[in-house]
Amino acid sequence: MIIMAVLLISTGLMFLVYPQSTAGAADQQIKNRRSAARWVGAALIVMSCFFLLMGTMQLFDESSHYIGH
Repeated sequence: MIIMAVLLISTGLMFLVYPQSTAGAADQQIKNRRSAARWVGAALIVMSCFFLLMGTMQLFDESSHYIGH
């Protein structure tokens, strides 16, 4: 679970930090690509945070269920 989250976060950071290729593109296309890359990067980071949160909640639920019975 942690390895998967690290991969998603690192991929999201790559989309946020490094710009897309701009060879032969107009200014508007470059802006659109950068905006889309930022959205994709932010979405990957947020999804991986939710993934870690849900995994932690599931672990707590399993441990409390085991203690309760």
